[in-house]
Amino acid sequence: MAEIAETADTPVREVAILCSGVALGVYLPGLEIARRLRSHGVRGRVFVLEAFQPADVEDALIRARERHQRDFRALRMSQQLVRDISPTLDAAALAALAARLDAAGTTHLLALSGFWLPWAAAYARERAHCTLEALHIDSVPSPSWLPYAQRPEFAQAAHRYFIDRAAPRAAFRLEIGEAAPVAHAQRPPELLLHGGGWSVGTFASAVDDVLAAGYRASIVRGSAADLQPREGVRNLLLDPQWRAWRDTGPEQLGEFPRLGFADADGELRYRQSDAVPDLFEITRASLAVVSKPGGSTLIDSMAAATPVLFLAPSGKHEQANAEAWIALGYGAWFEQWREDGAQREALERMHARLLRDRAQVPEYCRQLAAELDAR
Repeated sequence: MAEIAETADTPVREVAILCSGVALGVYLPGLEIARRLRSHGVRGRVFVLEAFQPADVEDALIRARERHQRDFRALRMSQQLVRDISPTLDAAALAALAARLDAAGTTHLLALSGFWLPWAAAYARERAHCTLEALHIDSVPSPSWLPYAQRPEFAQAAHRYFIDRAAPRAAFRLEIGEAAPVAHAQRPPELLLHGGGWSVGTFASAVDDVLAAGYRASIVRGSAADLQPREGVRNLLLDPQWRAWRDTGPEQLGEFPRLGFADADGELRYRQSDAVPDLFEITRASLAVVSKPGGSTLIDSMAAATPVLFLAPSGKHEQANAEAWIALGYGAWFEQWREDGAQREALERMHARLLRDRAQVPEYCRQLAAELDAR
């Protein structure tokens, strides 16, 4: 991606995008925002929370992911026990980050994970030229925000939500890549099944119903051990060795995860696009996504005009997401769709509603760039 030219007349506006790599739901939108902002002349830089945690955090996160893949109930329980993690962050590394943002002339902090809030609020409070925005991927505050909900840092931030449950359509959308949504008639009879960035939830058990209804399935498996060949099924796997926080690159744009495609012989062939997540390209070409109701999945849904058939949520925030998306006509509960005959016509109606409304929904990066210009 070409570097943004800066002149005395047109100084480059600097935005620090504070996300987390522990779950792709607040990582991928951060990268997508960074790339889209640059098309509007704003230099977005991505900083990943886990890079500021102790070195042993990686092993703990991997163990947690494996535990939650085995037991979805463990994930639901852990989300009720979320605590403030700021005491575990590396103070020296955060001080170096503050100096780096100062040197770059950063004027806007964009926090996608609540765990950044104490540090980001302190940074912005000491710099009158810098604003703090809490950008919520979900329709209500997700678990990372809850430890701070009653603290002054929460009130200090300007909060925006991609989904406004009181509005007749989504509040914002993200333009992901340059391609327009694929027309419904041009999409093959295929559904994409996944369990978010950690491949958790009940999505694997939905494959039989998808195939029985006459559709093909692309499914993101949780591990290489699950890559069993099956007629009508395309097996995918996010590279288990990939780590979001190891290196965000010289421009701090971050890198999308490598996605493996299983051949008929079982061999994995990985792809890694720099422009858009490879899984988004599959979302664009699918009739629907079958998944738990993660906020990032809904962002993809609007961007691709691809409806979502919802499985069991991981918490109250995902339950709220599903209820909002269904009320807007953009999705349905998977079980209800199946019981109603698993009709393609129902998916086409949802696609048409998404396609109609996305033309009226403000594109988030365009709006943010305009607001920064107006300062």
